[in-house]
Order: sequence, then C-alpha cells, then structure tokens
Amino acid sequence: MNYFISAGEHSGDMHGAALVQAIRAEDPAARFWGMGGPLMAAAGVEILHDPTQASTIGFVEVLKNLRRFKKLLDTFEQSWTENRPDLVLWVDFGGFNLALAERAHKHGIPVLCIFSPSAWAYGQGRAVRMGRCVTKLAAVLPFEPEFYAQFGVDTVHVGHPLLDRVRPSKSRDEFRQELGVAEDERLVALLPGSRRQEIQRLLPAMLEASREIDKEFPQTVFALPVAPSIPQELVQEILDSVDHAPVKLLDGRAYDLMNAADLGVISSGTATLEAALLELPMVLVYKVSALSYRIYMMLGNKEYKKNLRIALPNLISGEMTIPELIQENCTGQRIAETVNALLRDKQALSQMKEKLSVIRRQVGEPGVMPRVAKIAVELAGASGK
Repeated sequence: MNYFISAGEHSGDMHGAALVQAIRAEDPAARFWGMGGPLMAAAGVEILHDPTQASTIGFVEVLKNLRRFKKLLDTFEQSWTENRPDLVLWVDFGGFNLALAERAHKHGIPVLCIFSPSAWAYGQGRAVRMGRCVTKLAAVLPFEPEFYAQFGVDTVHVGHPLLDRVRPSKSRDEFRQELGVAEDERLVALLPGSRRQEIQRLLPAMLEASREIDKEFPQTVFALPVAPSIPQELVQEILDSVDHAPVKLLDGRAYDLMNAADLGVISSGTATLEAALLELPMVLVYKVSALSYRIYMMLGNKEYKKNLRIALPNLISGEMTIPELIQENCTGQRIAETVNALLRDKQALSQMKEKLSVIRRQVGEPGVMPRVAKIAVELAGASGK
C-alpha cells in the first residue's frame, strides 16, 4: 500500500517514524512519502518538505506562514494526482493537516488521524470539519472518543504513544551520580521546549527563576536537556545574556533527567505528559504573543475557558494536578515562587506524585503504534481494493 504521511514538528516527526515502523511490520512492502523530519526520513519516508526546524506556535505566528502552507497543500495535492495514496496519515499539526484531510476527502482518499487538533478546546468548528473528512481518529487521550462522537467522527481510544517511548536508560541514582548530584542536593529539570520560539520566550524566565530558587535552596542543581531541533548556540546565547544559577546542559537525555529530577519546570506540550508518566512533579509554563493568546481565548469554547487548563496531565485528570503559569504569570519571579513553595512542602510533592501515577493508568496500555498500524493497514487495504 501507498501511504502519504504528514507531521509538522519534532514530536510529530518522532511519532510519525514510530508509526511508519509499526506499519512496515504489518505491511513490509509499504511505501511512504510526505511531510516530516529527519526521524521519519531515517524510517524510510520520502520527505517532500521538512517543517521541523521552523515549526511555529501561536495563531499569529501561523498566520505569517499561511502563504507557504497554502503552497505546500497545493504541492501535496498535485502529488496525489500523479501517485495516489491508499491512505493519508495525519500526525499532529492540526491546522495544516485538517486542511490536508479535506483535500484528501475531495479525492476520495481515506484519512487516519492520530493526535486530534484539540477541537474539545476550540469549540465545534474543527470537530464538525473532521466529521466530514476524517475516516478514523485514533484518539490518544481518554476523553476524546466521547467528545468526537457528538460530531460523527469515528473514534477509538488507542492510548498515548509515549507509553511505549518513555523509557529512561539509567536508574535515578545512576543518572544523579553521573551529573554529580549529591544525596542532599535537589535536581530541578528545565525543559523550555523543542521550538525556537519556545526557547526564546521561556528560557530567560526559567533562568531568572533559577537564580531566585538558588537563593532559598542553594543545594539545588539545575539541568537543561537541549532538544535536537534547537541549535546549541541559541541556548548558549540566552545563557550568556541572563543572570542565573549554574545550569548543566545535556545533549538530549530528557527521560533520564525527568526520571532523576525532584521537580521540573516544563513548557506546555508533550513534555508534561512525558514527565507525568515518570511521575515527576512539575510546574507548567506557557507564553505566546499577546495577540495569539487573545485569539486563542476568543476561539475557546465557554466550558473550556471556564475551567481553563492547558497541561495534558490536568486535561486528563480533570483538575489542576500541576500548577500552570500562563502568559503574564510566566515570569521568573512567579516560577521561582511556585517552585520554592513546592520544595518547601514535601507533602504537596508527594500528593502530586500520587495523582500523576493515577494519570499514567488513565492514559492506556503500551503497544499503541502497533494498534494504530493495524487500523492503518485495514483502511489502506479497503481503499486499494
């Protein structure tokens, strides 16, 4: 079967590569082409465009790239007239891939979506559109099937692929020893994200917070794993421009760090769920342009805005399991105050860990991508008959 796969950022590239490998186990002669990054390319996908180095966050930022996205849609659609896929695989990057799915539907090509475009947050519009063009939604969050059923989207909860990926390579004690963290020291993980914009907006505040945390808790080690999509020189430039406590830079190793840390300061997104699966107490930080945030709030449905939560652990638990510092609250001072309060309160940290263990069970069972692959091969086979 021929599969067109579309992913838009580093995490999508990672999950896309895993899905390709799982489909190949079911369909060894499968051919893949589409949009993605180096991990998908290494998995054997013919990459027509790699957006992972320039992925954006925020509505205004995306609007600036509309012309480029429109051109990509036209290019991909043209490729289907020359080489029709049996299935379009939509992995994350909701705004772009929803438009891509609509074009696939116009050509009678089935679409399998994994990682929905958060229609439960933005209201009915996206869900209604998905009901018209998505053949199957492989839901990664446990509350999604009930929501999307209202809009005629054929949905099955498969679990989150991170269940199969979040595996530290070393034990907590081994990694702390490797970092030189003494038994009486605290280890705080700083994870500002995998996009350039996130690093530029969030890392300075994290570094300012490290300085304030170090004043109250001088026996603290800070470590920052640099995502492969982020140039080391960008991180170093910010480190040189902000007064901060000493920070250990790591080449990746995020899972080892999360497993070994006592607390994390983490950008909104996949990393918060990764940390939850490792039961790491954390503080979420999130900041986009003021205009993007205003649009985000305008588009959000009333119920979502009434109980505003953006952290995946909080969305899954249905309560504020971890603190969220958003927009004007995302400052070095507020981060430091929140972290210090948690470090003072061992009972609060323990309770957070217990709630995170419950979330881990809610997310699902391992073996996620093989389950999605079976759905993909079945849909492609039906299309190719």
